[in-house]
Amino acid sequence: MPGTLYIVSTPIGNLQDITIRAIEVLKLSDYILAESSVRSSRLLNEYNLNKRIVTFNKDNEKRKIKAVMEDLSNGLNICLISDAGTPSISDPGYELTRCIEPSVNIVPIPGPSSLTTALSVSKIPINKFMFLGFLSKKQKEREKQLLIIKDTSLPAVVFESKHRIVSLLSDITDTLGPDIQIAVMRELTKLHEEIYHDTASNLLEKFSENMLNGEITMIIGAPISHAIQMNIFDKQIIELSKKHSASEIVNIIRLFNDVNKKELYKYVLKIRQSG
Repeated sequence: MPGTLYIVSTPIGNLQDITIRAIEVLKLSDYILAESSVRSSRLLNEYNLNKRIVTFNKDNEKRKIKAVMEDLSNGLNICLISDAGTPSISDPGYELTRCIEPSVNIVPIPGPSSLTTALSVSKIPINKFMFLGFLSKKQKEREKQLLIIKDTSLPAVVFESKHRIVSLLSDITDTLGPDIQIAVMRELTKLHEEIYHDTASNLLEKFSENMLNGEITMIIGAPISHAIQMNIFDKQIIELSKKHSASEIVNIIRLFNDVNKKELYKYVLKIRQSG
């Protein structure tokens, strides 16, 4: 009979945040797949869990998947944990779960997550939001990702390194505007936890002078939309239509105007069809 793979959420900082169910599952497992044996050992020692740890991270997960699948097929019960929070959310886990045979049970053991922790104390409305994980290290790619927020008009949650927080806030200011609301949350649930709510420009000034340390979760508010009468673009659309496609016209107009991409595209099509 095949075993079970447990996806176990672990504390993001405060070790007391682990659930009773998570402790029981870890205790009964045959071994634990962990992102880092050093960090996971702290948690296991805290709760007197004497279990074998097998490192399983972005550097070796693809290489170890076959062996893990064989163990599961042979009836072993295995727990997958990350350094902190819920596996597969910007952490290792997906490559394994997508390869699991239908005969093997996958059981989620819910618990701490920096994503939900940040959302729970946000002053930014988050009934609907997008999660973008870690943004690209390359500025051009990062700007494209920020434009997704602008085009969808949804708030977004991102993770960021302390080394790039200032450059990210600078890009946000340039792309989404200096007055957009931002929540910066550092070291959530830990001793030095801090939460900041302010505009992008104010936080940029603050952190340019006093660099943040620790792990950072950021919530970017929905872009402030400014109503624009589309008919002001009529002459431009008609003239540009002589040489350009609808998509090209939209991109050209948005180079010089802060206007919603989808709304402008619909309007361009309307003008071209009536034309």
